[in-house]
Amino acid sequence: MHKNLIESKNNAFKLSTQVKSILHEKGLSKVFNYSDYKYFKTQCKNAWNKAQAIAEKFIEENNPKNSDFDEYVF
Repeated sequence: MHKNLIESKNNAFKLSTQVKSILHEKGLSKVFNYSDYKYFKTQCKNAWNKAQAIAEKFIEENNPKNSDFDEYVF
C-alpha cells in the first residue's frame, strides 16, 4: 500500500484529529491549539469518550464569538 494512504488512515484515529473534527463540526476549528489540547488531554484521561470530553473543554474555554462563522455576514 502507498505510505501516504496508510498515514492518512492512521491520522483519522488520532485523538487530536478526532477533537479537531468535533470542533470543526461545531464551527470552532480555529480555537484548537496543541498546548491547550495537551492540558485538556491530561484532565480528560479518565473520560469514556476522550475526544468529546476534550472538545467540550475547548468549547467551555472559548467564547462562542470565536466561531469560524464570525467573519461572515448573514
